[in-house]
Amino acid sequence: MTGGLSIVFVVIVFVVIVVIMRFIGAWMLRIDEVISTQKEILEELKKSNKQKGIE
Repeated sequence: MTGGLSIVFVVIVFVVIVVIMRFIGAWMLRIDEVISTQKEILEELKKSNKQKGIE
């Protein structure tokens, strides 16, 4: 039983580390800022297409 719990603990710790590194990496590389900018551009393009009658 102790072996099974230790394996589960190791897997949980590994997953937590991967998630934390992903968020830190996204913050350091400004990926979240790029995604926000792309969403703004997409909204502007949608508005422009609606004004032209293209959907």
